[in-house]
Amino acid sequence: MISNFLREKGLSIKVNGLSIRGRGEMCLNETLLSVNPNPKDAMSLCTDLRKNKNCIHFLNLLRKRDELENPVLIDPDIFNKPVDAEALIKLCKDKKLCPYFLSKFLLKEMSIIMCNYQWIYNPFIRDSFLKFIGKELEECVLIIDECHNIIDVATEVNSLRITPYLLKLCIKDLDMHNSPQLLKNFVNLLLNRLEERRGKMKEEERSINPRKLLKRICEGLKLEDLAKLKLLLKDLLDYSLSLHEEKIANGEIYRDYLGTLAEFWLKWIETCDLDSYFFCYTLQEKNDRKSVALEIVALDPREISIPILRNCYTCLNLSGTVNPYVYNNLMGLNKCGKSYKGIIAESPFQKKNVKALIVEGVSTRREDRNPIMYRKLIDKIEEVIACTPANIGIFCASYKILQALLSSGLDNRVIKYDKKLFVEEPNLSASENSAMIEDFKSMGNPKYGGAVLLGVCGGRNSEGEDYPGNSMNSVIICGFPYHLPTPRIKAKIEYYDKVFEKQGWNFAYLYPAIQRANQASGRPIRKIDDKGAIIFMDERFKDKYNWISEWVRTEIELISNKDNSIYQSLYPFWH
Repeated sequence: MISNFLREKGLSIKVNGLSIRGRGEMCLNETLLSVNPNPKDAMSLCTDLRKNKNCIHFLNLLRKRDELENPVLIDPDIFNKPVDAEALIKLCKDKKLCPYFLSKFLLKEMSIIMCNYQWIYNPFIRDSFLKFIGKELEECVLIIDECHNIIDVATEVNSLRITPYLLKLCIKDLDMHNSPQLLKNFVNLLLNRLEERRGKMKEEERSINPRKLLKRICEGLKLEDLAKLKLLLKDLLDYSLSLHEEKIANGEIYRDYLGTLAEFWLKWIETCDLDSYFFCYTLQEKNDRKSVALEIVALDPREISIPILRNCYTCLNLSGTVNPYVYNNLMGLNKCGKSYKGIIAESPFQKKNVKALIVEGVSTRREDRNPIMYRKLIDKIEEVIACTPANIGIFCASYKILQALLSSGLDNRVIKYDKKLFVEEPNLSASENSAMIEDFKSMGNPKYGGAVLLGVCGGRNSEGEDYPGNSMNSVIICGFPYHLPTPRIKAKIEYYDKVFEKQGWNFAYLYPAIQRANQASGRPIRKIDDKGAIIFMDERFKDKYNWISEWVRTEIELISNKDNSIYQSLYPFWH
C-alpha cells in the first residue's frame, strides 16, 4: 500500500518490509524446542547452543552470510517485496538455515518491521532488537495496532512470579554443584513457605505485606538486616553466572533458574515500598494438583510506556475500540513531554449493515443468577438464533455463566434450529481450538444451516479471531463482563484513585470490562461489506451506554422486555 502510494506520487522510493516473530515461533533447533522455554530462557539457551556450535541451522546461516556478504542475496526474489515470517520460515527449512537470525540479519535492510509488542515494550528484548536494527529508539517511528492491548502488556512485562516448580529446580542445581549451605537454606525456606500456604489458602489470591515477608525471611536465615539479604542475593547471582560458565565450558546448555530467583527478590526489595506494585500469593490448579505462586504485580503501565513515548521519534496508536480518555491517562500520553493529538475517525461501515441492540429485563448480576434468569436468557438467545441465517457467536461474561447456559438447556434450543453447537473450553490447546474454530466457520456455508459458538468475553475467540461474512452473522454479549474483584483489582482501584483523580473504579474495573465487550462486539464485522447484528444481553449496558465503541453506539436500539421483541427487530434486518 505504501509502495503504491509513493509510486502514484511519482516518488522512486523503495519501501521494503519484514514481519518477525520470537525464537519460540521461528527456531528450528530441536534441542531448544524440546524444553519449551520462556523468552528469556530461550535467549539464554540459544546463546549457549551457538557458543558451543551445536546449532547446525545457525552455522549454515553464518557460512552463507560470509559467502554472500549480504543476507538479502540468500534469495533476492523473496526480499524484493514485504516478507512474511511464514515465508521466511519455509525458505529456511528448505535451505537448513536459522529463520530467527536470518530475520535479525535482515533488519538493517528493512524500512518497515512488523513485530510483536514485546520487541519494543519488554526492555530485556528491546535492547537486543535495536542493536540488530542498528538504530536508536529516537530514530524509530512506532505504529501500535490494536493499541488497547498495550495497557496490559506494559504491566505484564514489569511483573514477576516464582513457583514451587522453579524453586525445586533451583534446589536441584544447588545440590548438584556443592553450593554454600546458606543458599540452599534460602531456597528451602521459600519452598516450605509456599507449601505451607498451599495447605491454608482457599481463595485464589491473597495479598502480602512485602516488608513483613522480607523480615520473616531474614529471621528464618538469621540475617541481621536487609543489607545482608541483598548480599546473599548478589552471591546467588554470582553463583548462577559461574555455574553458567562451567556448563558452557563443558559444552552443555543451562537454564538459569538461580538467576531468575535472585532477580525476583532484588526487584521485590527495590519495589516493596512503592504504591505502584502489589504483592500476593496466587493459588493455581492444574491436573487436580494445587500449587501456590508468589507474585510481584506492576499496577502502573506508565513506568514502561512513558520512556518509550519520550524516546521514540513519534508514535501512532490505532484501535477500533479504545477509549481515548482512559488510554491517554493510563499510557501517559500527557506526561511524556511530547504533544499528542487524538483523532476519532468516522465508521467505515454502512448503517444498513450494522444492527446493535441492548436487551432490557435480563442481567447476570450475582444476585440475579438463578434458574429463572437463565431460562429467560436462553429464551432471548433463541429469538436471535431463530432469525439469524447462518452462524452466531455467544460470548459470556465468564465460564460460570457459559456452564449455566449449558445446564439450562441451551444445546436443545440450538438443535431445534438445525444448527451445530461449538463450546470453547479453557483447557483446549491452541491447535485444538484452532481446529474447532475452522469447523465453526465452515458451517457458515448456507448449505450447512449455520452453527453457534459459545465462548467467553476476553477469551482468544472473542478477541484474537475474525469472523467475516457468514462465519458469524450475529454476536451476543451475554452478561456484563466484569472481572472478579480480586485483591489485585482492589489494589489497582485504590492506586488509580490516588494518581488519576478518583478514577480508580472506572479505569481499573469498568473500562477493562467494557473493553472486553467492545472487542467481542466487533467479531462479525471485519470487512467493509460485512453485515452483522450485535446484541448486548444485559440491561446494565444501558447505564454504560457512553462507554460502548462509537461505531456501535450510534446504531444502538433499546429492546423492551417483551416476548419476541428481539425477533421483531432482527428479522427484518436479516430478511
